[in-house]
Amino acid sequence: MASACGVVRQRRRGVANVPGGAFPSQPPRPVSKLVSSLLAEHKYAEHVSRRTRPSRRVMGAVSLLQNPMELDGEGLGKAASAAAREGVDDREWWDALARRSKQLVLSIALHDAALVLNGMARMRRLDKELVEELVPRISSYMIYLTSAHLSMIASAVAKSEVYNAQFVGALTRELKARLMEFQTMEITMMLNAATKVRITDADLYKRFVTHINHSTHVFHVRDLSVIATALARVNCLGSDVAGRLADSAMLTIPECTPAELSKLMECCMRVNYIDEAFYSTCVLHCRSKLGGMDPAALAATAFAFGQCLEAAAIAHLPCIRRIFRFIRLALVANLPMAQPADLVSILRTYARWQISFDVDHVRKVADRMTSLRDQFNLQGSVSALYSLAILMQRNAWWSNNPATVSLAWESAGEAGYFILGSLWRSMQAESELDFQTLLRAVEASNILLPGDSTYVFAVGAWMVQHHTKLDGPNCAAMYDRLSQSCQPDDDIMLFLSERMSPKLM
Repeated sequence: MASACGVVRQRRRGVANVPGGAFPSQPPRPVSKLVSSLLAEHKYAEHVSRRTRPSRRVMGAVSLLQNPMELDGEGLGKAASAAAREGVDDREWWDALARRSKQLVLSIALHDAALVLNGMARMRRLDKELVEELVPRISSYMIYLTSAHLSMIASAVAKSEVYNAQFVGALTRELKARLMEFQTMEITMMLNAATKVRITDADLYKRFVTHINHSTHVFHVRDLSVIATALARVNCLGSDVAGRLADSAMLTIPECTPAELSKLMECCMRVNYIDEAFYSTCVLHCRSKLGGMDPAALAATAFAFGQCLEAAAIAHLPCIRRIFRFIRLALVANLPMAQPADLVSILRTYARWQISFDVDHVRKVADRMTSLRDQFNLQGSVSALYSLAILMQRNAWWSNNPATVSLAWESAGEAGYFILGSLWRSMQAESELDFQTLLRAVEASNILLPGDSTYVFAVGAWMVQHHTKLDGPNCAAMYDRLSQSCQPDDDIMLFLSERMSPKLM
């Protein structure tokens, strides 16, 4: 009995050559050393190939998805959600998903349609025709949708800019009846969508405000920023509401980006909300985040805070100026990483809103522009040089260091010489600039390269090719710019004088 149990145990362990067993193994065959080495090399090569094999273009759950044209409604919803989660940005795949969804527009379940639209909205691949075809069905059966699916659909319809009176009426009715069902994120999405699809029910927005006021502590600062922007869009954001949102945002400010925070600050400034503690916290948070941002992110952040300047009161200006100072310092620290598009954007922002820019920092930016002169396009080069000239002209006036100002003018003039020189040469070959861009190029040349008249021939060639587009005001503006480098009896000045309106002479 013991021997039988031993045999069973050996069989369970995988031992096949038990005497008298049912599956006796074959005796080992002799293998030469050469064959063994070849087998070992083959296994090693196969192992290496598996490790170095190029990964698929689409990884994760999406790699198992079929062609959208082969999926039903449920499959389309799951595929769209998985693709958005994995960040798939394949235009052909999303186009195929839209085509298949249009084929099933009359039979697809609404919750699956919500997933499809939400995935498209997240990847910015919304198909306006698909939304227009789905909206009538959604309006008729909206009562059966959950709060999550209703939020997804409303947000997608708002982003697609489709307006349907039936949909707006049904959505207003559902929101009034089911407002307490929505969770935090759903409230944010729904309020933002309601303001964009042109819901004008004042009572509904009052209920939104009341509901949010009772639970502001559960909202993240990103949600509060969206809520404040939406309420400001429909003139329902008062100073008291902004104060509650700002107080609640203090808890999660360390978790947001400066650009996201700028939206909340802008809304608070529009209603003249003043709280030194809130704005000081925002400034300190921006200071801690800006140092680790690349020039592209700094340019986007600068533009976002530039919007705040349009809504700011005098009491708000000190904190915004401090933020712009931190942005400038972070840009100079990361200047070797800056690309032409980054410089164009950030210089335009500082010039547009008349923000101070240290003269020595202008010099460093000009040197970077000179090193990147071959990478600027026509429009970008003119915009960057015009903004650089405006900043140099304004900030040199307030500088107390003549030596620094002289070096800055020299660097700015060098950037203008190299970049504008290539611009004038390209204009003689092909004129791609519009008149306003040409006007700014001439003005930048007058500021950065005073007394230089090398551009006159290129400007004259442009005007000969586009003489039909020159009206009286345009000729007067160009005449004023060229008067700094040309004499009144020059041919180009006489040409402009003849085409100017008598009222402008």
